[in-house]
Amino acid sequence: MSSTDASAPARSARLPMLLTMFRMAMGPTIAGLTLWAASLVYVDRPLAGLIYAMCTALFLLAAATDWLDGWLARRMNAVTPLGAALDHTADKVLLTCVLVALAYAALPLPLTAAAALLLGRDVAVAGLREGLAAQGRTLPVGQIGKWKTAAVMTGVALFLAFQTAALLGAPAEIAVALDFGARALIWAAVLLALWSGARYAAEALKQA
Repeated sequence: MSSTDASAPARSARLPMLLTMFRMAMGPTIAGLTLWAASLVYVDRPLAGLIYAMCTALFLLAAATDWLDGWLARRMNAVTPLGAALDHTADKVLLTCVLVALAYAALPLPLTAAAALLLGRDVAVAGLREGLAAQGRTLPVGQIGKWKTAAVMTGVALFLAFQTAALLGAPAEIAVALDFGARALIWAAVLLALWSGARYAAEALKQA
């Protein structure tokens, strides 16, 4: 086998990592586009709506890589501790950047409070993980935490789509349905976040 042939699998195995890095880069990118759209709402609503549409598409693409990079890593036998850590970090970067931008630009007060609860819980759990890691212990991601991430990603995508629909003059029923779905899923994510956070705290106390 030539050196070129031997390096092909190695290059392919880097694909999951590249997808993870793409998801991480989309966080500040979508946040910046969201703030740009917010600055145009009272100046050029159609352009603001188109920018929100771009945000929705990019967010959906980034969210899809959350499943795809893990699937590829397992299929290519390229699962590594670094890859797993970056995969988890990429989710946090994407959601933190977008939620903070939306809280400033568009979220109503109740959803801003929900975003604060979600981000505060993530910071607390990250602190628990860091403290346990310093002692050579781990705090694996639980299934409830994965459901929380799926719920908040879907909720954020629906809210971005709602902003798009509202600004581009979509039928009222569509906008109302998107708004309701976004609110329901984001608050469901808050409940899951608090539940999983309590379980993580209990597990950390057992290991202390």
